[in-house]
Amino acid sequence: MKVLLVYCNSVLENALPISISQLVSCLKESGNEVDLFDTTFYPWSANSAAENRINALQIKPFPIDQYLDSNLYEDFADKINHYQPDIIGFSVVEPTFKFGMRLLESVRSIITSNKIKVIVGGIHAIFAPETITHYDLVDFICISEGEIAFPELCQRLKRGESVDDIKGFWKRNGNSWIQSPKADIVNINKLPHLDFSLFHPSFLRKPMMGKMYNTVSIELTRGCPYRCSYCGDHGLRNLFKGQGPWYRMKEMDVIFKELESYIKNYQAEFVYCMSESFAVGKPKRLREFCERYKSYSLPFWFNTRPEDITEEKVKFVKDAGCKRISIGLESGNEEFRNKVLCRHGNNELIVKAGKILHDYGISFSVNIIIGFPDETREMILDSVDLCRKLKPDAVSTHIYNPYFGTELRKRCVEKGYIDENLISEDFFQDYILKGNSISKKEVLGLFRTIPLYVEMPENEHKRVEAAEKFTVEGDRVFGDLKKEFYTMKGW
Repeated sequence: MKVLLVYCNSVLENALPISISQLVSCLKESGNEVDLFDTTFYPWSANSAAENRINALQIKPFPIDQYLDSNLYEDFADKINHYQPDIIGFSVVEPTFKFGMRLLESVRSIITSNKIKVIVGGIHAIFAPETITHYDLVDFICISEGEIAFPELCQRLKRGESVDDIKGFWKRNGNSWIQSPKADIVNINKLPHLDFSLFHPSFLRKPMMGKMYNTVSIELTRGCPYRCSYCGDHGLRNLFKGQGPWYRMKEMDVIFKELESYIKNYQAEFVYCMSESFAVGKPKRLREFCERYKSYSLPFWFNTRPEDITEEKVKFVKDAGCKRISIGLESGNEEFRNKVLCRHGNNELIVKAGKILHDYGISFSVNIIIGFPDETREMILDSVDLCRKLKPDAVSTHIYNPYFGTELRKRCVEKGYIDENLISEDFFQDYILKGNSISKKEVLGLFRTIPLYVEMPENEHKRVEAAEKFTVEGDRVFGDLKKEFYTMKGW
């Protein structure tokens, strides 16, 4: 079968994706021909995530010159006409779902005239398949991991066999749907190596600590052992109960065979170790990884949680070549973080983690989310205060969105902050909760000024507060502070 995968990606978010890259290799291994249409470098939204982060002082400015000049929709139609696929598979997350369906609708005549099968998969399809059923061009909705289920579907279609009973999919049956059960959890140690070959070479070029590097992604674990209320991993754990353990660790031999392949094939200069919390658990596994990794002499970065940071673990990663760590903090209000976000651990422990990283000279950034349901301005300023104590190299602020599959979305619906059918879109450009304890203007104003609050001395915080306002005077003050901020950071 000829399969065209469509990566509906946020603009210029060019970290090599595990999901699509794994599907490519699995589909090829099972004998299918595969091609890719990637939306990353088309300016389909108002601003790219990179531009929004630059404007909000989160990252050092760099030239935004990667946009494609051609028309997205015309290019998509041309791709289908030229490649003539049997199947088109859309991979969507909630922020890109509506965009993906607009892209699908734009080629309606081509799909219907050529009788092309359409599959929609990705995390949004798993959590909210009912939101996809009314799109009449969609034939299948993948409600499971696709690495095994998708190639099996292709094989059955190729052989002309019935797919009514295939696990892992909803199948269109006229105006109704055959809802098959979920497929079993995938054994990530049995999968072929990721295949990045269909992505544009610029996908490898990623800004890191002020420079551009050829960066490859490698999956170390899948799932998360934690149960945060704002995150979909907890929902996935519950959704796949009975299909196998959602949290899985990849075997070391498998990891390093993959790494050697990626270094050889993609000339890697930096490695992103993909894991929901890289340093979780006892030190033994981390020590083994670091001891084996040393021989590659490649800098790497990863995400983790502050409560998983210890001096012993930091020494391991430092010796192995770790250059950057992203720490998920989310909220600096200890009570709110524990009771509402279901993230346990005290602020004293978090500050200690920051001190350890400073002592070992490892650059780190802190991720926070603002605008949670029932969060107040004072709680957000608690996050600022904690960041000031941590003294990170950067703060990445995200605007809260109530995604399907999360416990916190239920709270938003129950309290009337959102309509139960709402589909969230861009978390960098808008705030969609209505009637919350903090307003949209306040959230957007804080979004652009959090790094100023963290970096500027307290006697400047009145000016920073003035810069939150989207007025002529507020913009003027923000512009002045931005210049001072750039000087402080050496930008």
